[in-house]
Amino acid sequence: MAFVFYDTETSGTEASFDQILQFAAIRTDPDLNELERFEIRSRLLPHVVPAPGAMRVTGVTVAQLTDPALPSHYKMLCTIRDKLDAWSPAIFTGYNSIDYDEHLLRHAFYKTLHPPYLTNFNGNGRSDVLRMVQATSLFAPDALVLPQDGAKTVLKLDRVAPANGFNHEDAHDALGDVEATIFLCRLIMERAPEVWSSFMRFSQKAAVVDYISEERIFCLAEYFYGRPYCWLVTFMAANPDNSSEVYLYDLQVNPDDLCSLSDTDLATRLGKSPKPVRRMRCNASPILMPVESAPSNLACLELGSDELDRRAELIRSEDALRERLVAAFRSTRQDKEPSPYVEMQLYDGFFSNGDRALMDAFHKASWDKRFAIVEQFEDSRLKTLGKQLIHIERPDLLTEADRAEHDRAHIRKLLGSDGDVPWLTLPKAIQQIDDILAACEEAELALLREHREYLVSWLDRIAALEN
Repeated sequence: MAFVFYDTETSGTEASFDQILQFAAIRTDPDLNELERFEIRSRLLPHVVPAPGAMRVTGVTVAQLTDPALPSHYKMLCTIRDKLDAWSPAIFTGYNSIDYDEHLLRHAFYKTLHPPYLTNFNGNGRSDVLRMVQATSLFAPDALVLPQDGAKTVLKLDRVAPANGFNHEDAHDALGDVEATIFLCRLIMERAPEVWSSFMRFSQKAAVVDYISEERIFCLAEYFYGRPYCWLVTFMAANPDNSSEVYLYDLQVNPDDLCSLSDTDLATRLGKSPKPVRRMRCNASPILMPVESAPSNLACLELGSDELDRRAELIRSEDALRERLVAAFRSTRQDKEPSPYVEMQLYDGFFSNGDRALMDAFHKASWDKRFAIVEQFEDSRLKTLGKQLIHIERPDLLTEADRAEHDRAHIRKLLGSDGDVPWLTLPKAIQQIDDILAACEEAELALLREHREYLVSWLDRIAALEN
């Protein structure tokens, strides 16, 4: 299967409220030979405040943010969708893509009425090169040079790629970061073939489910706060509310010690280290390796294969214990409160078949017919997002009253008039840039001062409108 390596540069890090400013992707064959590349930028949305820290890192100027020659955010997303559809099926991957870039892309598709889960469906798979690098550090530690910051391993792309010989002059440019990511993949493919094969195999959810169901004991690894952790585990059960999530049992913990605990004590024990139950997303490129590949210093190995087999068999055969463990684990997890903001409601449910058909019809119709399509949506999220989109792209199609209402909402959003809100407002951004200016280097002053002047001028204009 072909690969699509992609990266984004954005206005900030809040996936629900920030926007993609630059998207780049390179399609390769299975041997990582480049077949095609694609890059596109957009201008800033009228209600999105660029984060000063992000602009400092990427070096994006005010002129680039406001360039009228660039496509709108909506037009950019239409182009991205067409390209990625044309490149499917493929394995979609990037550096920290599953936890970052993919969420940004999903939310961008969601807010522009495109199918948000493009990289999951239609035969596509997902992987993440950051997790490949993490796995390589554990299971093939001599394959890559990983920079150190004291006792901590540094895994940032702009540090790892140069440390292994890549000329990363274009760091924090989307296309440059894609090239650096492919470079690292070639090294992993060559120097850590078992790690590479594992990630290729587990780019599909079905393959992960089959493996953990059939393999009695296997190795699970994760990184927390820059540090690697590894466990020998066995499969317990799937989350009944989410088929992509499963529960695994850490064999370091003797299950005999849990059998006599009350339900309350069992729930308390699950929160203590070592934690008996671990949650894993099957569709999120998990780091899985056979038990034979486990690091030799893993404490669990001292138990011996017979004891590990006994514990795994006990968990797999004792339905009552397994059910109690799952119930206790689920009781310790708090339900997430639904957000009042439509931008944060992407994961609140899938759209109906009828609404998905209307979403496609929206993009195919002429603008003068799109408002009527939006009114037909069953899902209130799509109705709200559709009207917001029309207001941004074609406000002349709204009634004067509707247009004024949207205008007022944008002004309140930019000013933060509703109090403590989860997006970046102009007053917050100006405070942030003042803090940065107080401690920045001389070479950054011109860019940051330009951004401050832009933000202050913007704030003055809309404050006058509100009054």
